[in-house]
Amino acid sequence: MLPYPVRILLLALLLLSCMGFPASALLAPGNVQVQPPGDALLEGAVVNVSADIEIIPSGATTFAETHTLSLSTGLLEARWQVVVIVDGLQAAVIPKEGPQVYVNGFLLSYPTTRDVSVRLLLEGRVPPTPVEGTVMVLQWAELNAQGQAVTGSEYQVTRQVATTLASPPSTFTEQPSVPVASPTKAAFPMIAVIASLCLVFALMRMRKE
Repeated sequence: MLPYPVRILLLALLLLSCMGFPASALLAPGNVQVQPPGDALLEGAVVNVSADIEIIPSGATTFAETHTLSLSTGLLEARWQVVVIVDGLQAAVIPKEGPQVYVNGFLLSYPTTRDVSVRLLLEGRVPPTPVEGTVMVLQWAELNAQGQAVTGSEYQVTRQVATTLASPPSTFTEQPSVPVASPTKAAFPMIAVIASLCLVFALMRMRKE
C-alpha cells in the first residue's frame, strides 16, 4: 500500500487532470467578403473586408475567459469595427486602428446555451508588392493565456498583389493621305499647250506669206 503522502499527491494530480485546461472554441468563418473581388489586388487600392466568426463552444463556456481572440491584417492604414453579438444583439463594439485587434475572452465567454459570434468590418490599403507577391488581408486565431495560438484556431485570407498597370498607349488615327500633284507633271501640259499655240501661229503666218 502506498504511503499516505504519495496517495495525497496522486489524488491531487488526478483532480488536476479532471479539471483540465480551458477548452478552445471552434472559430468558424462565415460570409467572408473582400472588395474589390478577385484573386489579385492592385497595390495602393482601398480594400473593404467583412466577415462573421461563429463561436462554437467545446467546453463549459462559449469561449475561455483567459483566452483572447486575435485579429490581424497586412493592409496599411487599417481601420476596424469589431462587434460581439450575443443571441442576435450587439453586446460590445470595438473600434480600432492598426494592424491588430485583440478581443478579451471575457467579452466572448457565455454559457453554452447562448449564441455568440463576432462580426468585423475592416478597411485598409494594399501595400507595395511584397517579395512573396501576396498580402495577408485578414487573419484570426485564439490565443491561450501564454499568448500562443491554439492549434486549429487560425484562419487566413490572402490575395495576390499586382503592380500598377501601365497607362494604355494613346490612340492614333491614321489620316488618309491626299495626293499632291507633282510640280513637274502639272507644268508639263501647260508648256505643251503654249508650244502648240506658237506652232499654229507660225504656220498661219507662213501661209499668209
